[in-house]
Amino acid sequence: MVVWISGPYGVGKSTLAEALEKKMENALIFDAEQVGNAVRGNYPDCPYGYIFEDYPLWGEFCVRLISDIHKKFNKNILVPMTLLREASFGIIEKLRQVGIKTELIVLEASHKTVHDRILKRGEEEGCWCMENIELSRRGSAALDGIHIETDGRTVEELAEEVLSIVDEL
Repeated sequence: MVVWISGPYGVGKSTLAEALEKKMENALIFDAEQVGNAVRGNYPDCPYGYIFEDYPLWGEFCVRLISDIHKKFNKNILVPMTLLREASFGIIEKLRQVGIKTELIVLEASHKTVHDRILKRGEEEGCWCMENIELSRRGSAALDGIHIETDGRTVEELAEEVLSIVDEL
């Protein structure tokens, strides 16, 4: 199974993935940012911009790597990675087409909550994530997935909710 955890930058995707990894059997966290950095970093002058989704090979490589890991190691794969573009839902669809049970969980939070979480993790006002809170909130809100409100909730509560969702699949 693949659980792709999306949501605004700083909403708590990685924190939730780490909590889920401890609670799920045979789980690992797939770092789609490493794939994105490799893809974007090898193009001269960032021709598609800063957002990994805008690099066609990023989605293709993620699907191929996740599929290979799933097939060879039979792991539950957690992917904490913001998706902003509706077209990126194609990644989820491609994983399903190759026979991998895949769910898109979209975490949501108020601007203030996301802002405060970004500061709590050590970033500063004016950083890239801060400047793009609303972009990532709007993009995430438009995604076709299971949306979970995170304001005022602990990571434990969120992990239990996600586990109950994936157990039903």
